[in-house]
Amino acid sequence: MRTLVNDPVVADTISVTHVPVVPQLMHADAGTELRWDARTVDHHIVVVSGTCRVLGRRICAGGTAYIPAGMDHTVAVGAWGCTFFSVDETTA
Repeated sequence: MRTLVNDPVVADTISVTHVPVVPQLMHADAGTELRWDARTVDHHIVVVSGTCRVLGRRICAGGTAYIPAGMDHTVAVGAWGCTFFSVDETTA
């Protein structure tokens, strides 16, 4: 486990236990709506900057969304654009 902050008072750590595939870093301009049709794999979205709406929820920088396999969904980008990681989880 790697500590992100050297302050012993802050317990800010990250553990990566499984990376299903190489994440795709995407950027979309304000007002864009990206659509994913039903898929056979789970989809994870991690917002790096900006905001978007996924499944009716507003996701800000640092937020995530999990979309189970079989669901149509969109990423509706907020007023300042959005940069996010898009990861499809394979069942290898």
